[in-house]
Amino acid sequence: MSSFAVIVRSGKEHKTGHMPITLFQRELKHARTVIVMAMASSLAACGGGGSTATPEMGNRAPVFDQASYELTIQENTGSLVSGISFSDPDADSVTLSIGGTDSQAFSVTAIGSLAFIAPPDFEAPADSDENNQYDISVVASDGELSTSVPVTITVTNDPSDDEVIRSTLFGLSVEVGEISTPDYDRPSTWDDEDGDCISDRHEVLIAQHLEGDGAYPLVMSSSGCFVETGRWLDPYDDIYYYSASNVQIDHVVALYESWVSGLGNLSSSLQRRFANTGSLAEGVLPETSHNFLAVGASSNGEKGSSDPTEWMPRNEAYHCTYLKKWVLIKSQNELLFDQAEFDFIKTHESDCGDEPLPELPENP
Repeated sequence: MSSFAVIVRSGKEHKTGHMPITLFQRELKHARTVIVMAMASSLAACGGGGSTATPEMGNRAPVFDQASYELTIQENTGSLVSGISFSDPDADSVTLSIGGTDSQAFSVTAIGSLAFIAPPDFEAPADSDENNQYDISVVASDGELSTSVPVTITVTNDPSDDEVIRSTLFGLSVEVGEISTPDYDRPSTWDDEDGDCISDRHEVLIAQHLEGDGAYPLVMSSSGCFVETGRWLDPYDDIYYYSASNVQIDHVVALYESWVSGLGNLSSSLQRRFANTGSLAEGVLPETSHNFLAVGASSNGEKGSSDPTEWMPRNEAYHCTYLKKWVLIKSQNELLFDQAEFDFIKTHESDCGDEPLPELPENP
């Protein structure tokens, strides 16, 4: 192997064309000597040195931005499902295709827009299992290599096109079905329906107070507008309360449940009337409604906005009264029962007899 060196010694340059390695080593021993060495062009011919080219990297397959996709579309909202994001590490042109069990129901564009060929119908599912869950794979290919990703598309129901079925519970006419409503916006509560300075909440406290033969008199504030103490029985867990501040007023059919059962599609004034009086009808006083119960925070918080399929009072002796109140309020105000809710109550109907709820009087 030949080489040359440029030897810089004390500021002077000395050049030699073919300096033997031994001489090169000796020159290194001189103090204040800097050696700059370069390999002769003959090295390049041997495959060493002289080249700055980077070896070419092999072709790489396209990639997706997720390992799998779980997408949802509601019927009656069109055919476009979603966009599938993909790229090619080598910036090659990519072609997309669809495979899998339910591939015949879908198309995909060059930019990854996945869509149903025909708009999905929740009531007439076209997937292989007929359960409104479509399983496909999207394949990305650069002509040489390909990558596939599993995609599950779930079609959800649009209740607005469901048929409402009329039936009966406890001898009352009811409607079974579901309906689309706006996002929940809780109506304001505890107005003063009759304008006597006593709010609707305190009207219910007065009406449901149990004085126990005078042992627990109802005590009002000095203004006469607010209840302070007395005695109230929470029928949900059979516990007594003696201070009005410890008592909450439960909407038997919770406001959220009422909202999704049809209240949400009514005017804000009707929503507020129902929230305060338990009725959509004008002139009804809250103490006469079966939709209000004086209860403790524990049972009220436990119940939340649940329907009877999700929650029933701990006090089993109150179950029939509770279900009858529920049915009465929904029937009177034409609020829908979903199918599970209707079936649950229907199953328990024979256990409760046909005795109607008593009418509740107005406060004196």
